[in-house]
Amino acid sequence: MKVIYVAPEHVSGGFSLFASGHRSRGNECRWTTFFRSEFDFPEDICFNLLGMPNRGWGRWLRRIVKHSAGQAEVIDLPDTLPVWQPGSAFEYLLFRLRDAINAPRIRRAIERWNLNEFDIYHFEQGIDPFRDGRWVRELAARGKGIVCFYHGTDIRNRGIIPAVHKASALNMTSEIDLLDRLPGMRYLYLPIDTEELHPHPRPEDGRIRICHAARNRMLKGSDLIEEVVCRLAERYPVDWVMIENMTHKRAIEVKAGCDIFVDQVTDRGGWGYGASSVEALALGLPTLTRINTQVADFLCEHPFIPATPETLEAELTGLIEDKARRRELGLAGRQWVTQRHGLDSVMDTLYGYYRDAGLI
Repeated sequence: MKVIYVAPEHVSGGFSLFASGHRSRGNECRWTTFFRSEFDFPEDICFNLLGMPNRGWGRWLRRIVKHSAGQAEVIDLPDTLPVWQPGSAFEYLLFRLRDAINAPRIRRAIERWNLNEFDIYHFEQGIDPFRDGRWVRELAARGKGIVCFYHGTDIRNRGIIPAVHKASALNMTSEIDLLDRLPGMRYLYLPIDTEELHPHPRPEDGRIRICHAARNRMLKGSDLIEEVVCRLAERYPVDWVMIENMTHKRAIEVKAGCDIFVDQVTDRGGWGYGASSVEALALGLPTLTRINTQVADFLCEHPFIPATPETLEAELTGLIEDKARRRELGLAGRQWVTQRHGLDSVMDTLYGYYRDAGLI
């Protein structure tokens, strides 16, 4: 069996792990991206498309479109499932123009790499390199298995793309708040390389390093987290470490040299936790994040220390003062990640979903 992942960008390092998991089961796996990762993750097949929102005129046009439609950078959508459609005739024409410009690049890549010859296609974020979904429609007409994996902002800030959604035989997410947005949505834990990520106890120096990582400070409540930690630093030997604007490799190195990780204290960018928290747990760091009732019910037992804007300072104070508890939580977090996010466990779940959807 041949499996391929199609995504705008390689943003978490997951494609390398998924590929390893598929290959360990005797199957072929590739991944293709629309543009190169700004986080220094490995590339496989890259379309190098023009007008993408990561840089240059594509980013500029994206801002113009949002401004013309009166959209904020972060949109709070209702609980009902949103469906994407152009917000204006101008936006419609821009996507038509971009598809026309990129069509030769996409078709050359499809032909060069025999991209029509795979059996299962994972469309990350539920998006086709053509905004009108023409490649997905062609693949569905050929009887190919179409899978959509939603990661949060795709549905929260954009919505499903009708042509892609119609062709999808299996919809998955790693975001708990999305499970009720789309009927039949299946949950898949993100895989983690527990061999690559393991605890690195740092030498005792009398200091406690508290770190936080964010690509969008507004979504995680980063400013509030920083304010709380800096206030604690006036009473305790605490150092604040902000992880942003660096490669993933460097981010892991910095995180591994810390003692406590704080993920988020809001529910705005998704509920519970994400890849950054999983990495922190794998590194043996006690991890604080907002755990609402729905997340707690879904996870059942978990190693996270629930934190809100109101409780963050007290929870951090308890950890700062209790070294034994930090060590205990670090060990429990590492074990939990191995059980829930270990590659073999994730792949077993994924292949079970394939069978349920009739893809294998």
